[in-house]
Amino acid sequence: MNYLDNCATTKPAPEVLNTFNTVNTTYYFNPSSPHGKGLEANKLLESARDQIKSLLHLKHQTVIFTSGATESNNLVITGMARSKKQFGQTIITSKLEHPSVLETVRALEDEGFTIKYVKFNEDATLDIEHFKSLLNQDVVMVCLMHVNNVMGAILPIKDIHTLIQDYPKIHFHVDCVQSFGKLPIDANLMDSFVLSGHKFNGLKGQGILVFDQLVTVTHTLFGGGQEYGFRSGTVNVASDVSLAKAMRIALNEQDDLNKRLHHFKSMIETTVSEYPGIRVNSVANGAPHVVNISFVGVKGEVIVNSFSKRGIMISTTSACSSKRAKLNETLTALNVPNDAITGSVRISFDKYTTEADVQAFIEAFKAVYEEMKELLKK
Repeated sequence: MNYLDNCATTKPAPEVLNTFNTVNTTYYFNPSSPHGKGLEANKLLESARDQIKSLLHLKHQTVIFTSGATESNNLVITGMARSKKQFGQTIITSKLEHPSVLETVRALEDEGFTIKYVKFNEDATLDIEHFKSLLNQDVVMVCLMHVNNVMGAILPIKDIHTLIQDYPKIHFHVDCVQSFGKLPIDANLMDSFVLSGHKFNGLKGQGILVFDQLVTVTHTLFGGGQEYGFRSGTVNVASDVSLAKAMRIALNEQDDLNKRLHHFKSMIETTVSEYPGIRVNSVANGAPHVVNISFVGVKGEVIVNSFSKRGIMISTTSACSSKRAKLNETLTALNVPNDAITGSVRISFDKYTTEADVQAFIEAFKAVYEEMKELLKK
């Protein structure tokens, strides 16, 4: 098998699994318990939190452990919007966002919020002038992703940060799920951001929300008051400690990985662009681990199945929305033709991807192309 669906999830690193198993065996106690072993577990938990703060070079932000980015996005967007509603009711986001952002802001529309969608250019770069035109005194949140999970487009975080300085009411929230471990992140340019462990060789069900000025947000989960009262529920110490481990490994390997994955991306895009009826959708100067191409006129599911039969695992779109019977919103927002959207597939890499995997994809691509070429729109 050649696994090339790493935007959907990655293989857990052995060191992360070992940490998880060790902590679950040795420190399985509830960190909220007042007895000696509970205090030991809590000390380990806070040590992991401090490690993460150090890794991210945080100055005064709070690290909240969650089950992943979907929960984190829901908690912060809903909580912050409600806490700011008396000051303004407009939220800026984009059609390129993950469903955990898009569906959350759409739910807030039912509570009276106005949602404005910033446009992107056809090369997937943010339309800065359009973004400027959306800014006004009623805007209380900007919710955008650092790296798009379908196209690999990179958000200009620093430019956005600079533009909103004239609007002190705005809370700038960023989904960094696809960028961490692949690109540098400046945590101090954002008011809050989220990470998900299983996207960088950690475990599923582990994530963090990094938040500035936590006391200002309305809570949406209630219970025992864990995680500063923001995310009640018994804390999963083993998961949180192993997440810190995964983050440390990812950052140590980031520079070398970036170069290697750029090479893999170039190999695939250069090869497939020579074939009539194949469209390269991913961004040339985008994230190194994401390639998106279209077999124009053929359904993406058919393409994925054809590759799968040859032992190559790829995806039609983001796994979180691939079962929905509608066109991908990211590609639609970028004016990709419908027959190219339906025929789009995503190839994505991680630290375990080898050149042999990429070569296997290229050989399989040639065979799939021969199988499908009569159906392609050229």
